[in-house]
Amino acid sequence: MSLWTDLAAAPQSELPQLLARLRWPDLGISLAHHLPARSWANLRPHASETSEVGLFFLPRGERIPLHDHPDMHVYMRVLHGTLHVTSYTRMTADLARRTADQDLDATSPVWLVEPHRDNLHTLRARTDVAFLDVLRPPYVASRVCTYYTATPATDDLWTLRPT
Repeated sequence: MSLWTDLAAAPQSELPQLLARLRWPDLGISLAHHLPARSWANLRPHASETSEVGLFFLPRGERIPLHDHPDMHVYMRVLHGTLHVTSYTRMTADLARRTADQDLDATSPVWLVEPHRDNLHTLRARTDVAFLDVLRPPYVASRVCTYYTATPATDDLWTLRPT
């Protein structure tokens, strides 16, 4: 088996520990080769009916806009660089509470997005960044990612609008 199929097949209880042991050099991938000049790029080394593994590359200063992962668990591991994560937990159909606003790097724990916690987030690269996501279940035709804008509604709630 490969690293990708091992990650995809790992029981959920073991996946954070497997990802925590993973280091950027373990992948044997050149950051310079995959890092785009602008925006972001990704590879999908594994996809099945139950799991998807993705590698994402963002140059310093670039971001992935606020988006969701509907009814999914996402295990995210920063492997290189520093990534700023701002996440929200949906309270109603159009209101969310900001639940995290922090930097993650290769020494940080695995970030877990759950269906009803931290399920909306935006990611900004403080340095050139590479990170890995394991999504369960994967995106399929009936499960699509939606992008949003968030504006303050009250002291601790944000209004979400699909873009």
